[in-house]
Amino acid sequence: MTKLVTDKSAPTRLTAHKETDSRTALTRGLAEYISGVTVDAAGGRRIMFQRVFDNWAQPEESAKYPAAIVYSTAAGLYDASRFAPGVSGQHKLEDGSFIVQYADFVLDMTLEIWCNDPIERAELVGACEDALNPSLSMYGFVLELPHYFNERAVFELKSLQYLDNEEDVMRRYRRASFVVTGQVPFIRRAFLPMAKPRVDVVANPDFVLEVT
Repeated sequence: MTKLVTDKSAPTRLTAHKETDSRTALTRGLAEYISGVTVDAAGGRRIMFQRVFDNWAQPEESAKYPAAIVYSTAAGLYDASRFAPGVSGQHKLEDGSFIVQYADFVLDMTLEIWCNDPIERAELVGACEDALNPSLSMYGFVLELPHYFNERAVFELKSLQYLDNEEDVMRRYRRASFVVTGQVPFIRRAFLPMAKPRVDVVANPDFVLEVT
């Protein structure tokens, strides 16, 4: 499961395990992290998400509330700050391959919360605000993504709104929507030659160039 990084000075331990693309790595990571949010409300009542999705549920799946979904309708951006792929010797994996980083992938995601009453919604929104800012030393948070090379992603909360309308009220839906920006390195595995070829150019007395 996705894990909150509490010690950012600890080295990143990348692996060869990849289940998703960079976009799904962000939405899945945020969904798995939010699924652990709980609230000890007044009267000894404990509130927690019954279901958390990183894709829209299928019609045959029964609804259980409170629930949440992480999705995005925005285009993710590849940060072209790198002119060429970067390879670091410290990212050599156990199978002899290397991790190559091409760019950073940045995506605005929607975290939508579905509840059945306004008190429950307010409690869960407050708990999510705390979970999305767990550190006293930085704004946002860092997650370790085992489904994407065990790479680390950075998330920042951008906005919050309540989504109330007459139809939802009649159906006892109380919704809230966060916008969260996520950023993760866009990387891939590659098997690279270990030897570094060297070219020596020598001029002999007959002015013939020899390349060794």
